[in-house]
Amino acid sequence: MPADRNIAVTKDLLEQVLVHAEGRRSDAGADVRDAGELEQALNGAVLAERAVQEIRGKGLRVQVVRQYSAKTPETYVFKQDPQPGERIEKGNYVTVFSSAGPPQTQVPSVIGEPFDQALSDLRAANLRWRISRVDNDAPQDQVIVQTPKAGSQVDEGSPVRLQVSNGPKPVIVPSVIGSTFDTANSRLLGAGFAVRRKDVESDQPAGTIVAQSPDAGTYQPPGATISLSVSKGPTTSTVPDVTSLAQADALAQLRASGFKVHIVAQPVGDPDQDGIVQTQDPAGSAKAKPGSTVTIAVGKFEGSTTISTPGPP
Repeated sequence: MPADRNIAVTKDLLEQVLVHAEGRRSDAGADVRDAGELEQALNGAVLAERAVQEIRGKGLRVQVVRQYSAKTPETYVFKQDPQPGERIEKGNYVTVFSSAGPPQTQVPSVIGEPFDQALSDLRAANLRWRISRVDNDAPQDQVIVQTPKAGSQVDEGSPVRLQVSNGPKPVIVPSVIGSTFDTANSRLLGAGFAVRRKDVESDQPAGTIVAQSPDAGTYQPPGATISLSVSKGPTTSTVPDVTSLAQADALAQLRASGFKVHIVAQPVGDPDQDGIVQTQDPAGSAKAKPGSTVTIAVGKFEGSTTISTPGPP
C-alpha cells in the first residue's frame, strides 16, 4: 500500500478500532483464529478494548494499521496477517488492518462552469452528482450552486448537489418589417436582443426593413441576435419628361429625381424654342439608375429675324 494511505498506530488508536483477531495459547505456540469469531462475541466500543486485551492475553502482540477502504465500514477489520489457522511463536505480532472508511477526495469548484464541464470535473474527483434545474438569468446549462462547497473533503463516491440554470425566460420577437432601420434597431435593443444588419437589393425605400430572422412572434432567449435585411433603395427610378420645359426648369426637375444632367445645344429656327428642351435621353418615363446621366438637347436659335416694312401708298 502507498505510504500516504496508512495511518500511524498509537495506544489510543488501538482502543478506537474494531479488531477481529484472537490468539489461542499452546505449549508449542499460538493459533491465529479467524477475526470473525471475535466479532461475534464483541461489539461497539467494547470490542476494541477486549480484542486487544485478549490478543495480548494469549501471548501475542498486536499491531493495528488503519487504511482507507471503500467497502468496509470504519473501524472494521478487512484484512489480517498471519492468516487464520496459521501457527506463530508466542510473542510475535498479529497485524490487523482496520478500515479508516472510504478514500477521501476534495470537492472541485464547478460554479459558473457549463454543465458538461462540471460533470467531467466531478468524475475526475471520483464523485457522483445530483442535478436540479432552476429558472435563472445565468446562461442555460450553467452551474449556479453546488453543495458541498468547493474545497470540502468528502468520501470518494459521495454525491455533489448541483443547481443548473434553465437560462433566462424567452422573449417574444416584435415585428419590425416596414420600419426604418433606426426605429427597428432601437425597438429590438430595448427588448433585450442584439441586432445584425444586412443591406440587400430591394424596390423599397433605402433604409427600410424588408425581412427579419428569427420571425416576429417567435420566442427567443434574451441576448439572441435578430438579423435585419435593409433595403439599399430602388435600383432604378423613373426619368421625368422634361421636353418642352425651359432649361432651368428641366435641370431642377431631373436633379430632384436623383439624376445628373448633360446639356447639348440643338439649333432651332423658331426663336420661341430658344432655351427650350427639344429632346432627352433617356426619354421621359423610362427607368434608369439614380445618379445616372440624362442628356437634354436645348434649343438654340441661330437665324435672323426679317422685319417687313410697308410699301409706298
